Formats: sequence, structure tokens, C-alpha cells
Amino acid sequence: MTRRALVALAIAAALAAPLPFVAANVFATADAPVQTKRSEGEDLYRRGYYSEAIAWWTAEAAKGDVEAARRLGVEYMDGKGNVVQRDYEKARQYHMQAARGGERRSMFDLGTMYEHALGVEQNLTTAAGWYEWSAKYGFAQGQYNFATMLDSGDGGRKDEVEAYMYYLLAAAQGVGGLPPLDRKTGRLAQDGDTPIQQLARRMTQAQIAEAAVRAKAFKAMSGPMPA
Repeated sequence: MTRRALVALAIAAALAAPLPFVAANVFATADAPVQTKRSEGEDLYRRGYYSEAIAWWTAEAAKGDVEAARRLGVEYMDGKGNVVQRDYEKARQYHMQAARGGERRSMFDLGTMYEHALGVEQNLTTAAGWYEWSAKYGFAQGQYNFATMLDSGDGGRKDEVEAYMYYLLAAAQGVGGLPPLDRKTGRLAQDGDTPIQQLARRMTQAQIAEAAVRAKAFKAMSGPMPA
């Protein structure tokens, strides 16, 4: 059997088994955000009282409420016309407050802001740092984005074993990459390899095994970020 066939089998085994390297209930899934008690602000928002919801979240965030800060970060980042005017600086400040309080989705959004220069100067090193925090806190999209940066070295650090580990952890939560675009058709290549498959072709079996061991030992952080 060729080395490529062996690698393909290793990938298939890794990604086909249910949560192969992650203990059950360690993470919430990527598509199911962390469950929080529904707040008065959320009730106001769902009823269409947007100004009142923003005011409620603003007051609560000033008291240190992490979820209120995250919701403000989301709204100021999105800038929906009938809710609040887009303000990336306010979004960054509120996401920073929430992230410091341990909100992994805000960590991810900060990474997005720095990667795509949303209200800040583009800084891939800073983006990678925030994706890394989100990944360490178990957020699947953060794990995937951080893996791509470790894979490419775009964030200033290249580590293929660590990248493969985070690809595995993200895949265990249902977040994986897509095949590349076919330049002729503009559509996804039907036989194209996903990022984890592309990476696996460059790795040894020992490296893949090491990544699997690291993924199995992974424990998501929780609580406020370390000082």
C-alpha cells in the first residue's frame, strides 16, 4: 500500500469515528452556541425593541456582564440598519471585555477583525493570537482558523503537527475545510483535497500519530482569560 493510501486511511479513521479524540461533553458544538440564560435584553431584542435591548446590554456590560458585552460586540460589528449603526471600535472594545471574561466567540470575532482589518489595521499575528485563545477554549471555528494559520505560517508561526491536531478537534465538532475552487468552473473541485488532507500528504505517520495523541489529551479552557 502506498504512503498516500496509508495517510488517507489514517484520515478516514480519524474523522469517521464519533468524537474519536475528544471526551464527550467537553465542547459545545460549533453550530450550538454556549447555552446562556435568556436575558431581559434578549427578550427585548426578539420582540423588536432594539434600542431598549441595546440600552439594557450597555447597562449590564458596564456592570461587568460578559454575555451583554458579547451581544453588544456582535451588534456593533454587524451594524444592522434597524438595530444600531456599525461601529467597529465599540465592537472591538465590547468583544475585548467579553473575551477577557472567557467568551470564546468574542475571542474568535477579535481574530476575524484583525485578520480582515475590520476597524483595525490588519495584523495576522494578532489575529492568530485571538484564534488561538478561541481554540484553547474549545471553539470549533477558532480551532479550524488557528489550524489554517499554523498550517500556512501566516500568523508568524508554522507547526504542522499542532495544525493537524486542531483540524482534528474542529472536525470532531463538525467544522472542516472545503476542497479548493476549480479555476475553470469557479466551483468546488469535486476531487479536491480538504486542508487536512493536503496537510496529511506532507506529514509522516509519526507526526499524524503525535497530533492524534495531542488531540486526545486536549482539555478546553474555561473561565476568565489568565492575566
